[in-house]
Amino acid sequence: MILLFTSKNVASRNIAKKLIENHGFEKKGENEWERDNVRLIETNAETVLDVPTDFDTDLILVLSSHKSKTGGKMITAHFPGNWGDAKMGGEKRALNIAFGSKLKILMKELKKANELGWPLFIEADHHGPTCNIPIMFVEIGSTEEEWADEKAAEAVAEAVSEFLKKDEAYKTVFGIGGGHYSREFTKLVLETEYAIGHIAPKYVLDDLDEELFKQAIEKNVDKVSKIIISKKETNASQKKRIIAFAEKYGIECELI
Repeated sequence: MILLFTSKNVASRNIAKKLIENHGFEKKGENEWERDNVRLIETNAETVLDVPTDFDTDLILVLSSHKSKTGGKMITAHFPGNWGDAKMGGEKRALNIAFGSKLKILMKELKKANELGWPLFIEADHHGPTCNIPIMFVEIGSTEEEWADEKAAEAVAEAVSEFLKKDEAYKTVFGIGGGHYSREFTKLVLETEYAIGHIAPKYVLDDLDEELFKQAIEKNVDKVSKIIISKKETNASQKKRIIAFAEKYGIECELI
């Protein structure tokens, strides 16, 4: 596994700093630290969306900031990828390889470490980069005040440190519906036996065609065992189309 950060992003830099100071990462090169064969690399990228991805590894975890117009304290994690246009990097209509079990482990550790009591969410797939390696982001949000918060950086670093020690496998589902901050699917991951791979929020569903559906099923490390649809956050025509796709691919659907 490889952890990536850039000092040009305050939250990214602060999380990495805490991992180095408090969680056993030792200097191995000019821009690299290591613990138990996990590499922590300073990319010097202009933004967290510009980090390099050409590594030979089983997973990239990007230490990042989360930005929101409405602001507020928040810790988030998600898979990058674009259901439609690529306004924030990556390729159009291209999902990445999701690793649902790893996201679940990370979320469980974030919940334990979050003594600040900040809201914790899995976000729907969004933004770049697009790559051929499993990749996910962990983020501190949502303004400069939170990005610079040392306690928040330590909470995320503690969660990441514990996450690196674990390698459990869970049944993975494809989540459909809900908002960008996926309350229902965050709850599902934290309170049930399921992990979640890709999340298609309600605002992309009218454009969710079979090609994108196929990516959401196939681009996973863990096999997708079920599709879970938010019944309140999808309309009748969307449900009908998704269920038809699911039947074609032989995957069970469940409404929640």
